[in-house]
Amino acid sequence: MKRSTSLKLTAALLAVFVLLTALAACNRTAKAEYFDIFGTSAYIEVYDADDAKSVEAEMRRIETLCSVNAEGSDIYRINAAHAGESVKVDTVTMYLLQKAMTVFELTEGCYDPSVYPLVELWGFAAGEFLPGTPPEGGIPSQDEIDAALALVGFDRAFSLDPNALTVTKLIEGAKLDLGGIAKGYAAQLALRVRFDICNVGGNISVGKEKAVIGVPAPRETETGSASWLFSFSADYGACISTSGDYERYYIVDGVRYHHIIDPHTGYPASSGTASVTVVSKDGAFADAFATAAIVGGADKADDWRWLANNRYEGIEDFALMSVSDENEVSAHGTITITYSV
Repeated sequence: MKRSTSLKLTAALLAVFVLLTALAACNRTAKAEYFDIFGTSAYIEVYDADDAKSVEAEMRRIETLCSVNAEGSDIYRINAAHAGESVKVDTVTMYLLQKAMTVFELTEGCYDPSVYPLVELWGFAAGEFLPGTPPEGGIPSQDEIDAALALVGFDRAFSLDPNALTVTKLIEGAKLDLGGIAKGYAAQLALRVRFDICNVGGNISVGKEKAVIGVPAPRETETGSASWLFSFSADYGACISTSGDYERYYIVDGVRYHHIIDPHTGYPASSGTASVTVVSKDGAFADAFATAAIVGGADKADDWRWLANNRYEGIEDFALMSVSDENEVSAHGTITITYSV
């Protein structure tokens, strides 16, 4: 009998210990861990440093697979291949390529990972762009743009075989860049651990019950005093991606040239939309769609949102907020925004 009582007491004490430990954990403050990845800065607010290391390691793997510059990466090998050559890729790479194809089709090619030859031509290639500095040869000529355009078109330049996990190049010289989708996917990886906020170069995932997200003005405001043009509330599991023409650009003869290239014209996008923020449960989708919306503009983006919700399976409802090049804000979907200026 005494042994039974002792066991019950031990179990009760253990239960109290576990409860107290859990309560202590709940009261802890998340700490931000910073690192550089995908050619940008990132941070994750975690309660356990080991969780930050785990998430960073997973992101490093994505970076290794999708880098355009790392010799031996899936994307590097695809870009180095000749027309007609098939390249075996990782399951994650194929997942991202299939997701990219979905957004490519939904947005009428306004998001196109095969636009990379044009990105290189305009001097915005990863590892080569210097802030505010045009390419060494100056603004590309129309002949150069036309030559690069001939290499662009995801559905005609590449063939995907998900079963065999292979990518076959169909046009000699065509190249891929998954930088516009991989960072959003990477940010979502944080949801595997306990955290508050993860930010990978403007691609955010929310790990707490609710977070307030601020979006900057793409152009200088009249007062110039507000940190954010507007803000909104996002719930646990939300993935937020913002694309804008104000991050990487240069000015030549008073004309602003930015890094988001229109795959149809070969020139930097000129839709009048300077910034787009997408809120979704799918980080990769949000990242790619935000880029497409800059190219196509706010009205087309809202049309695509309707199509995604009504004609496409597997795409959950999402919201988007666009900002014009005059800082005019429009919101589409179930979202409430608060203006700061």
